[in-house]
Amino acid sequence: MTGVISDIQRFAIHDGPGIRTTVFLKGCSARCEWCHNPESISSKPQLQYYADRCISCARCVPTCANGAHKMEAGRHTFDNSLCTACGACVGECLTDALALSGREETVEEVLRQILSDRVYYEQSGGGVTLSGGEPVLQGDFCEALLKCLKDEGIHTCLQTAGFYPYALLERLLPWLDLIMYDIKGMDSAIYSEHVHGDRETTLDNLRRLDADAVSFVVRTPVVAGVNDSRQEIEAIVKMLGKLRHLQYYQLIPYHGLGKIKYDILNQEFRTYEAPSQERLRDLERFAAEYVKVFNYKEGYIQ
Repeated sequence: MTGVISDIQRFAIHDGPGIRTTVFLKGCSARCEWCHNPESISSKPQLQYYADRCISCARCVPTCANGAHKMEAGRHTFDNSLCTACGACVGECLTDALALSGREETVEEVLRQILSDRVYYEQSGGGVTLSGGEPVLQGDFCEALLKCLKDEGIHTCLQTAGFYPYALLERLLPWLDLIMYDIKGMDSAIYSEHVHGDRETTLDNLRRLDADAVSFVVRTPVVAGVNDSRQEIEAIVKMLGKLRHLQYYQLIPYHGLGKIKYDILNQEFRTYEAPSQERLRDLERFAAEYVKVFNYKEGYIQ
């Protein structure tokens, strides 16, 4: 049993309770324009090229059968459209200017890395979070890994956007302690113009999750000019107020730190703006009138 992994991040503190290890799986069913993990959208491996690290040594050129790497006027050039992400060039690079995002790992290999930090989970009340991309799309791998984690007594969490048939999530529920569920907004235009996913499927899956009595939190990435209005947040929290198993609601400010990832993948980066701290705090206090809200700095806002 293998999964396609883009990264395994240790000592994560914002992906669930305590200190956690977050496993990022490749492949997503939506395409959020502001995504800060673009390398996890495609389910296939991708070559990352850090142009600022390249010293034009040309060692990569003969390794590429498709001619993606070339030397022109003494300088290295890379044509992403010709790359098949075979990874042959990565091992030849002297300066780590080339890296492969997306590797197949077995459940046992991932579990071995996770268990090396068991003491941190035990001391902090942490555990393991599956993220992405959309981890639910790699259901067989997730189910096998989650079963192993529960056998080891480790707290499990899943981050999801809910855009898929509910049966894919339902199969994982017996081995999940917590679900972090993203709601981008209630206006259908947000989903059609910015998320490229189906709002009704996302909302219906959240209601079904609540009906199955699973503990979950809901998060909204707040993007200025998109969903940072009181009207939009009010629509979300009024819907959440009807759910019985919501632990808390969290507003997460957009940041543009993912731009470097688009550059190294040779993908277009669409510019959005982050909400001001004042605006975010105002929305948090407003949302707290309807549901329990969690703030990173203040803790729970009642």
